[in-house]
Amino acid sequence: MSAKNTVKKTTRMSIDVSLRDHTRIKVLAAAEGLSLKEFVIECINERIYPEKKPNAKTRKALEDAKRGKTIKAKNMSELYKQLGI
Repeated sequence: MSAKNTVKKTTRMSIDVSLRDHTRIKVLAAAEGLSLKEFVIECINERIYPEKKPNAKTRKALEDAKRGKTIKAKNMSELYKQLGI
């Protein structure tokens, strides 16, 4: 497959927002280390692709990871033992 066949087509989209909203969006994007485009796309992806929402078990795992509730193991055998598998 050539690179030409894998390139996604894009289109430019323009919206009017207040200066206050624009500034806030820029600050939030910067705080997450994202470009403005990446931030906006990430924000609207849940609405565009609702089937990609994580289930309850995945959401809990993500929250646990954010809080530092993770399992640490030296190797796979130790990890399996901690997980009970």
